[in-house]
Amino acid sequence: MQARDNSHARGIDVSHYQGTIDWAKVRASGISFAFIKATEGTTYTDSKLAANLAGAKAAGIKVGAYHFCRAGIPGDAEKEANYFIQVLNSLGGIAKWDLPPALDIETTNNATNLTRTCQAWLSRVQATWNVQPLLYTYPYFAKSYLDASLGNVPLWYANYGVNQPADVAGWTRWQFLQYSDSGTVPGIVGPVDMNEFDGSEDELMGYELSVDDANKIIAFLSAAYNATSIPAAQDEFHRLANELRKASGQPEQ
Repeated sequence: MQARDNSHARGIDVSHYQGTIDWAKVRASGISFAFIKATEGTTYTDSKLAANLAGAKAAGIKVGAYHFCRAGIPGDAEKEANYFIQVLNSLGGIAKWDLPPALDIETTNNATNLTRTCQAWLSRVQATWNVQPLLYTYPYFAKSYLDASLGNVPLWYANYGVNQPADVAGWTRWQFLQYSDSGTVPGIVGPVDMNEFDGSEDELMGYELSVDDANKIIAFLSAAYNATSIPAAQDEFHRLANELRKASGQPEQ
């Protein structure tokens, strides 16, 4: 798999174990995303789910929801997926979340085929929201219970103290890496899981170009267009101006 990088965006994952979080302090410390525990099994909803969702989004932190899997067979996994979907829909649905939903699979429960169990949950959630979920797991579990057919599922990988995780099962890359379970972050009392995104904060956050900013840049391009008589240069200035119009939601000219 790819190595960690200092330019990558940093994040956390949280549940009720972190208590009441001061999300403004978390964001000010440089944390740009958070995975929030939503559900477990078919009956448990994390008591801090709604508060963590509201607090993190208000602070400008990208959020994703995760489900802790207790299922041992595909049929039970579908029931757990339905519960997860029901709970998130009660909070406004998948549109409230910025990051893909995630399945946390790290316990066997005497399962005979955990790969099929994971696939059942992932398929049910993807069919409901048309979003490809992530799969969270760790090295021993992936080696012991999961097979290569899951390699096309984006991986949220727990691997501590390693700069470049080895390939495992069907995965050759991670999308998110949980690199510590004992981080310290302002705004949170006690240890918290630390994560890294395979990309910069700008790539994670995205950038929405406002009409006002686009038009200011277009004005400079127009001046450059009028200052030259070279057709190729004029064509390029015109092309760039239209790209800015498209990026800001304006019609091309």
